[in-house]
Amino acid sequence: MLGKSWVPLEAVSFNWACGSVFDPVKQLAATLSLLVCLVLAAGLSSLLSQSKKDVGTDKKQAGHFKVPIWLRQGDNSFQTGLKAEDFQLFNGKDPLKLASFQPPQSPTFLFVAFDTVGEMAYINEARRALREGLVKLGTQYWVGLISAQEQLTILQDPTPDRNVVLNKIETLAQLGKAGLLESIVSVADFTTGILLWSNVRVAVIFITDSDIGNYRTDYLNPPVNASDSRDLSRRFAGRALQEKISRMVATLLKFQAPIFIVHIDPGRDPLNRTYQNGLKQFAEAVGGQLLLSKTVGDIPAVVQEAFTWVESFYLLGLNVPRSKNGFIRIRVSVPQNASAAPGRLIYPSRLFFP
Repeated sequence: MLGKSWVPLEAVSFNWACGSVFDPVKQLAATLSLLVCLVLAAGLSSLLSQSKKDVGTDKKQAGHFKVPIWLRQGDNSFQTGLKAEDFQLFNGKDPLKLASFQPPQSPTFLFVAFDTVGEMAYINEARRALREGLVKLGTQYWVGLISAQEQLTILQDPTPDRNVVLNKIETLAQLGKAGLLESIVSVADFTTGILLWSNVRVAVIFITDSDIGNYRTDYLNPPVNASDSRDLSRRFAGRALQEKISRMVATLLKFQAPIFIVHIDPGRDPLNRTYQNGLKQFAEAVGGQLLLSKTVGDIPAVVQEAFTWVESFYLLGLNVPRSKNGFIRIRVSVPQNASAAPGRLIYPSRLFFP
């Protein structure tokens, strides 16, 4: 998918994926600032167009994917002790072979993205819940911080030092307009790039209190296209928003790093419900989940649920024969004789070739 667009980074000794004498996680973190700068400077459209150009000359070229997979048992627990040989994967009726396998205990980059500009009581409760969750993470987790307000900003490269991360969380500014709609594609873009070129798991927890009425773009009363007599956007509230959501979901299907959107103060009016349904589609497009807090008292449990999802996924690397229409559907199963109790497999079954 995005693999070819990252090739220039090899020129700066970005060679940990091929085997290096250095700790791969440390070397990856050391080059991340350059990686992010290159991605954000290049822009999403140029990355995707380059990928299409690179793969367009060979229609038989296989696509490389990394798929997050959970085995859920009951309502609150996940099976985390499976091995690579416990999984069976299929493209239609054709079996697929694993190209790589990272279990939940593998080294992981976790990015925490903030889009919080509302009530301080909710924001402070989310901060407290994040502190508790981050302190409990194992040493295999390196945590980075992202601000999605005003413009996408990397506040902290991934680090194993929890105190550095916690101190920066406390100093975050909570001013401006909501930014999730403008930033989530870029977040999915560069985290997927890291995922595809590394031997580590990558995930995002996106903390937001965004209200659809608090964006710079007016989604409450979009302008009517006077030249189109069939434009009913003013008469049907949410039409412009629904169209934007559909376009964004189609774009997000190209990415693979799971994003967990935690909404700490969701609105309850019809347009905000449409917005939240869109957030759900965004998260599920990349294998993640939308988690809504109904009250301020729910925030700790909802944030902890996001951490549980992050700590519980397997990452399966696949090389899949190219599809003519750009999309394929994979099927994953765990045979009864595998080293796991019965449960429900959760994974993004729809993959997209650029």
